[in-house]
Amino acid sequence: MTIKLIATDMDGTLLDGRGGFDRQRFAHILNQLEDRGIPFVIASGNGMERLLQLCKGFEDRLIFVADNGAHVYAKGQTRIRKFLDSEVLEDILAYFRGSWGEVCLMLSNDRTIYMQEGANQPYAGTDLPIEPKQMAAFLNKVHFLQDLSQLPLGTTIYKAGLWLPEHRVEEVTSAFNQAFAGRLTAVTSGYGSIDILPVGIHKAWGLHQVQDSLGVTMEQTMAFGDSDNDIEMLAEVGYSYAMENATRRVKAVSKYRAPHHLEAGVFQVIEEFLNKEKPVS
Repeated sequence: MTIKLIATDMDGTLLDGRGGFDRQRFAHILNQLEDRGIPFVIASGNGMERLLQLCKGFEDRLIFVADNGAHVYAKGQTRIRKFLDSEVLEDILAYFRGSWGEVCLMLSNDRTIYMQEGANQPYAGTDLPIEPKQMAAFLNKVHFLQDLSQLPLGTTIYKAGLWLPEHRVEEVTSAFNQAFAGRLTAVTSGYGSIDILPVGIHKAWGLHQVQDSLGVTMEQTMAFGDSDNDIEMLAEVGYSYAMENATRRVKAVSKYRAPHHLEAGVFQVIEEFLNKEKPVS
């Protein structure tokens, strides 16, 4: 097994039911990977603010592919950053006009998450696997507008998304993807969260940018995921692992299975790999 890079999703994959992970166990794994010269990539739909909170203490030892591939970050610096141009934003707003609040449409940058005044908030009062301080940081960024199309002048939007009750996710993403085929893609990252991305921007695209800088191929990469925003990444890597709790689409494109995220399945697979492989001398 020739592995030169490992990448993992976070929610429903690396993270446990409380939205955290065993930091001591991770540190031990990371030490062994570094001894072997194998970089570790966090590939997530989350933004960098939450990822840095989750990975505090490990920040400089990891590479981040955030916002579903649109933001590549390492060693305290942004390497690549995509944003949504005004035409794309206008099209998204037009498509959901009259239901901005119902679908909890969110237009975000690093400082602010803009929502329509009176928007549904399906994340409120639920048992999402997010630590309270992380949820508080999210809520502190939310700013409600009387008219979501009237963003403050000069505002750059890096991310558009929805948050829905989970039973509506399939219906809404399918309709959106049919309407914007070839231009935009709506993908779910689980728990009712949906991200809207330009076609061609996804975790696999972001991972390619990292690999090119390191001289690593997809065939030499191990990756883990559970939700539909992991599909492109898992379809391309040589060693793809769907979590036991993954969606049927994720399982369909993955070569292997990892135990449930509640059983620290990512750690189990990597530890098994490390125990079989000798460090490169």
